[in-house]
Amino acid sequence: MAAALMNGLCAPTALALKQAGLEYLLLDEAQAQAIRGGTREAAQQPVSPDAGTAAPVSWAARTVPARVLREQDWPAAWRERLEKTRGAPVVWTYWELGRDVCAEPDPQRRELLRELLQDLAHPPGTHSFWPLALPGPEGDGEQQLEANAPVFWEGVRLLHGRAVVIMGSQAMHALALPDRLLAMRPFQQTRHQGRLLIVLPSPGLLIRENRRMQALREFLRQALAPFA
Repeated sequence: MAAALMNGLCAPTALALKQAGLEYLLLDEAQAQAIRGGTREAAQQPVSPDAGTAAPVSWAARTVPARVLREQDWPAAWRERLEKTRGAPVVWTYWELGRDVCAEPDPQRRELLRELLQDLAHPPGTHSFWPLALPGPEGDGEQQLEANAPVFWEGVRLLHGRAVVIMGSQAMHALALPDRLLAMRPFQQTRHQGRLLIVLPSPGLLIRENRRMQALREFLRQALAPFA
């Protein structure tokens, strides 16, 4: 039942991304299973660790346990989302992404990301989008997003992400990062758990302050040069 509901919610966004020229970011179920069947076993090796105004993050997002949550133990909605997400070396996330891929995508955010990826001109399949929060049960108003940091980081591993682009301070706090990383500011990068971690302003801030775009493009070209 939950799987059918998520399929219905996510189908409009897959079509919208395809029309925007980003069809390689999401796959249908058959394509996803084909890719995962060939690469999933290699992803099971453990990864060794390396030595605007945001809305409040939910209590659950601040208190996630510091452990690996196996895929079979994930909530059904997250397992369904993983099946529809293509593995890629560069994984992007931001707070509203779960709403954009599982409900009605925001056209301004979609256009912003399309422009950034077109400017980078990386080979198809280099980038993918993996949410850190999914819509919860629908209440009286808009569905609230519920973050799940253990599922996010395990998903990054299963998607073979070697770099994670985090957009916005709300996303940073929802991912249960160490305090030293929470002090990072936009246009900074570091290594975390064997991956490159890149911090950017939130999509909303970039849309409001278009003057930042040129600096953002130059920063991304340099930071993501190994994936070009």
